Amino acid sequence: MPFPSTKVVPGDWSRHHAPVARGGMNATVTVGTKGPTSYDPDTDDTTATWSTDYNGPARIQTMMRAHDATGGDQPLVGRTYLVQLDFDRSASLSLRPGMRVRVVKAPNDALLAGQDLWVVDVQLGSERFTRDVVCSDNETDAPATS
Repeated sequence: MPFPSTKVVPGDWSRHHAPVARGGMNATVTVGTKGPTSYDPDTDDTTATWSTDYNGPARIQTMMRAHDATGGDQPLVGRTYLVQLDFDRSASLSLRPGMRVRVVKAPNDALLAGQDLWVVDVQLGSERFTRDVVCSDNETDAPATS
């Protein structure tokens, strides 16, 4: 039992441990929302623009096998991923379901680089070393953002 003037978990516990978690982040991602689209009649292509609300390190892992998860009350049809973002860089980030996580670099899994993941849930906690988001590789699992 701690002394009356002390705490079991100090106030800066998360910030103190965040650099250790950052050491396991070997991927680079951007996180953002869909912006305006442009249409090119010559090529018949429509191109979307995306904001870059976060551009930095991440740790990405698959959470469970495909087609065996739920987000809220909805069954997810894609594969779910845990994406961990840097504690400091994500501190002021307003993450919400529907945002796109674009994997820019993944040195230990070349197949992951270039993939888009879609935020389904933002994990909250009174103590955290990273900002954790649950994503799906199927865009229809995430609600649309405005």
